[in-house]
Amino acid sequence: MNAITAAIQEEVDRFDSEALAALRERFGIDIAELAAIRAFAKVVDPKELSAEFAVLMAARGRLSSASESAAAGEALFCAELLRAEAWAGDPDWIGRLLRLWLGCCDSGSDVGFVLEACAATLAAAGRRLVGERAVVYQLEVDILFALERLMLGVAAVLSSSTIRREQRLRARLEEIDEVTGLPNRHRFMRLLGSWLDTASDSVRIGLVVLTLEWGVAVQHLPVPDQDRLRLMIADALRDVVRPGDLLCATGDNEWSLLMPALRSPAQVRLAANRLVEVCESLLDGELRQLRGRIAAGGAVGPEHGTDPETLEHAARIALVVARQTGRGFEDYREDIAATVQVYVDQERDFIRALQLQQFELVLQPQLDTRSGRCESAELLLRWYRDSGDAVAPPEVILLADRLGVLPQLSRWLIMHSVRMISELTAQGMALRLSLNLTAADMRDEELPDLISQGLRTWRVNPSQLTLEITETALLSDEVRVRQVIVRLRELGCDVALDDFGTGFSSLAYLRNLPVSELKIDQLFVRQLDRSERDRAIVDAVIRLGHGFGLRVVAEGVEDEATRAVLAESGCDLLQGYLLARPMPLDEFVTWYRARSS
Repeated sequence: MNAITAAIQEEVDRFDSEALAALRERFGIDIAELAAIRAFAKVVDPKELSAEFAVLMAARGRLSSASESAAAGEALFCAELLRAEAWAGDPDWIGRLLRLWLGCCDSGSDVGFVLEACAATLAAAGRRLVGERAVVYQLEVDILFALERLMLGVAAVLSSSTIRREQRLRARLEEIDEVTGLPNRHRFMRLLGSWLDTASDSVRIGLVVLTLEWGVAVQHLPVPDQDRLRLMIADALRDVVRPGDLLCATGDNEWSLLMPALRSPAQVRLAANRLVEVCESLLDGELRQLRGRIAAGGAVGPEHGTDPETLEHAARIALVVARQTGRGFEDYREDIAATVQVYVDQERDFIRALQLQQFELVLQPQLDTRSGRCESAELLLRWYRDSGDAVAPPEVILLADRLGVLPQLSRWLIMHSVRMISELTAQGMALRLSLNLTAADMRDEELPDLISQGLRTWRVNPSQLTLEITETALLSDEVRVRQVIVRLRELGCDVALDDFGTGFSSLAYLRNLPVSELKIDQLFVRQLDRSERDRAIVDAVIRLGHGFGLRVVAEGVEDEATRAVLAESGCDLLQGYLLARPMPLDEFVTWYRARSS
């Protein structure tokens, strides 16, 4: 039974004997009025009544209809309305009128038609009863008053039913996700609440919340294509849901599974893993050209929540942990609630630190292999929370990206880097400083303008700023990244390819990108004196870089043996704990001057 059929049936069922009695009482149709109506029904000629009705409806302009189906429905409705023998003697007559009229509404009839039809029926009855006579008898007046009350009652019932039907249909449509056809969040919360009302230790309710975080490729799709993608995933998930469970679309790329009458909490994990597997299969198969991250969290009522909000919150806490840890699914437990609070506190501290600019840039020197002089240094981000705990730079970047504030952090880093170059130059240390950029930075076409503004503001020579990028940044959007690199080089800045040697396309990048420096990944440097294979790789990278006219930097130098090998291979610059640890600006100045004296 579809929504429209169900709405019609509900209205028909609603009008029972009690409703009929209430209608008669409301409009004053008592025994005397019923007797008058029966008297009229016995003397009226149905054909003449119908003929009068047709003339009156035509005069009102109500015989035409928007569609053939509506016209046919209205004709059946009017035929039933004009059955005078049923007016006072058939208790099911209004129920039949209801069904016919609501069918007309389904075909496009408007509520005004029923009002016109009732008015025309009353007028036609008056014409057949009195005609053109100037004198009207009291009995005829009583009959007309009774018929008027009947038609008013009928019009009221049909009009009210029309309004209620539209309200119910609207409510039903508001509970359905228009793209997938699945129950939406409104219905999800309502059903979860009603099921939890009956939950107990022996009758549990399972809940799984699954999300799919898409990459840039999907975010840039036209809306119709994104809708088709959602529908494809919803259909695949719906196919594996067991009978009795209910899949809901609770967000653009979020689905929630309701599992009533749960026998065991283990069923939640089984169901969640199945949903995750379906999404992974799509990403490995039909959707393999797209990228997305899948995560799901589960909870069980009533132990994890006795109301919809609490149980859903528990499932979402598990979802957060699954997303943070990279696992596909996580069950709610009390201990993971504490873990999520750690994330919450960290995010709050980070936003506060960003607002108050409580970050620090430290410098790690890079020494010339031949002269031993410090000609450059890498700038490294440091953030210490109020507790004193240090947060690793990659974690800071991920945190900023997740919170949507990476552009603000990048702006801070760039401006402070240029300012530090200016301060060092003012103290007689015209060094070259390098700063790591993220993949998001390299997709920002306004990045060169921002850097140019910083260079002008602090009157810094562009050749003193080196910007480091990784292959991950290149893979995100090679065409756009190349355009940004070209503009940076046109400014006069150096561009370094960081972590060189770990990717698959490094040689192609050297051929196609105007970079000026290579940084050998420390993965190869740290075992250089113990691994002939790593030594061969490093030697090849150095030769390759010099062949392209590039400066080569080795990071992760932590012992004398490694330094000796790199020097023998002709590496230009060395960086690592053996030479110097990262240090704040004032300590760096002291360190630099001590080496130069």
